[in-house]
Amino acid sequence: MDTTFASSGPDDAPLMPTRRQADDAHFDVTPMVDLVFMMNIFFMVTWVTATLAEVDLPAASHCVAADPDTSVIFTAVAGRGRQATVYLGEVRQGELLANDDLLEERIQQAVEAGKSQGRDTVLIKAEKDICLRDVARLASAAMTVEGMSLKLAVLEKE
Repeated sequence: MDTTFASSGPDDAPLMPTRRQADDAHFDVTPMVDLVFMMNIFFMVTWVTATLAEVDLPAASHCVAADPDTSVIFTAVAGRGRQATVYLGEVRQGELLANDDLLEERIQQAVEAGKSQGRDTVLIKAEKDICLRDVARLASAAMTVEGMSLKLAVLEKE
């Protein structure tokens, strides 16, 4: 007995219809990496400028006063604009040092003169509003003379 099955379609037709496969979604992360990199640069630059702009120092609770007889004293007060006005000695009583290119040289000369008189300490008094870079400029000029110690003080407004 010969049995034949009749087929309703071609021989290679599957039993279940296949679904069309969707294309995989692609997301280019290169712009995202660029954005994150630029944000990191922005935050680092603003953080550095914010930290250099102002340093809030706490008031000293225990300290030993520097002896004015053995110290060369510089006082920095807020002047016009953002520039500090520097005095050799106390505020408005000592010699006014012009804030120009020769300021560091005048500070070095004053420290050398103080050292020849037997002074061994440089005392820099600065108002709270003075920028840290101005105090650092004074300190670096004063410390070019060897054998001197440096002390910093914050002036309170009266």
